Amino acid sequence: MTDRADQQEIERALRTITHLLDGMDDDLVARSGREAVDTKDDGTPVTAVDLEVDDRLRAGIAADLPGHGVVSEEGDTRVPDTEWTWVIDPIDGTSNYTTSVPYWCVSAALALRGEVVLGVVDAPALQRRYVARRGHGTTRNGEPVRVRDTVEWSAPRNRHLAVMLSTATARRARAAGVRLNVRVMGSTALDLALVADGGAIASVAVVPHVWDIAAGGLLVEEAGGEVATVRGEPMLPLQAGVDHRSTSAVTAAAADARYATRLCEALLAEQ
Repeated sequence: MTDRADQQEIERALRTITHLLDGMDDDLVARSGREAVDTKDDGTPVTAVDLEVDDRLRAGIAADLPGHGVVSEEGDTRVPDTEWTWVIDPIDGTSNYTTSVPYWCVSAALALRGEVVLGVVDAPALQRRYVARRGHGTTRNGEPVRVRDTVEWSAPRNRHLAVMLSTATARRARAAGVRLNVRVMGSTALDLALVADGGAIASVAVVPHVWDIAAGGLLVEEAGGEVATVRGEPMLPLQAGVDHRSTSAVTAAAADARYATRLCEALLAEQ
């Protein structure tokens, strides 16, 4: 439950993150496909842009929102003991970013006492910005969006409807009886955004970290959908002291959590 003072802080936080993203978007698009790529210890790619976005967001938050903590893929991955905590993925979809594939985003979520109350998924190459506030719905470029109703995933008549999967689950889709239009796009946060705006029926992420799902998960929920932790321990609400560098959980999203869970279990069943 948030009171008036909390709502005012959320509004202030939204203004801050919007201003920061507005100041970066054109530069991010211009540099896509032009950055040298390094490899982190876990084998995933990283560029100077990932680190720069992380630094700029942290600096802006520190300047405008004193007392807010930050947990980020490219920074401190341990949840601080703060009332207000940001969860940031500076560039979700770095592999796409490095090759000029426009399916990437900046993902930023704000949690109050562990519960996500604000989510922003900014995809400047697609000219889309998704915003959700707890209790106030989800918008895409300022217009309200809603999840799409679930459909029978084994029915050939629904083969034109998208379902967002990872590479491994996509390979299992046919054997699992999934006849939806399988898409492997490379950004979990944007996959969740597409579920929120009805562009996809569901999404399944097998090894996401908390910064992959925090903002996008709220987008889905505020658009009338549900997010389910299918396997593993839930990563939300945030718990102070938890280091999310080594945490992940199979996460599925759709209009209905039971539907998402059944779809996920079918994809992950031994075949």
